[in-house]
Amino acid sequence: MGKAALQWTDEMLARLGRETDAALAELWGTTAKTVNLKRNALGIAAFGHFQWTPEALALLGKAADAEVAAQLGISKASVVAKRGELKIGSAAGSAFVWTDEAVALLGTASDAKVALQLGLSRLTVYNARLARGIAAAPRGRAVAGSSSQE
Repeated sequence: MGKAALQWTDEMLARLGRETDAALAELWGTTAKTVNLKRNALGIAAFGHFQWTPEALALLGKAADAEVAAQLGISKASVVAKRGELKIGSAAGSAFVWTDEAVALLGTASDAKVALQLGLSRLTVYNARLARGIAAAPRGRAVAGSSSQE
């Protein structure tokens, strides 16, 4: 004989999406999968999942992604992904300008280190380096400008 079906109360339904499925499952003596299925059936977003409101969507492309992310309390990557999904261009003036000095850094250290130095993502630096035909820095190389000779 199987386990009795969970009887969903209004109070239980009101808590869906306000706490993790696992926490609610433990509280109610059921599985996280049962809670997940009910939450999804009701179209309730998972706890911690950002709901894109019309107001939040209106910010995309109007300011720098990092600025929008800070305003919404989410990651810059989430803003970039949503903007890309909706095919919204980045805000005017927020694109990085590759000066001769910035280009000169490409390939002198790992893409991650150069990205940190320039305040960019590793992927942006990687793509800029590839577009210019610049080889990656050898592995284990010290920070740009320092000597590795002993």
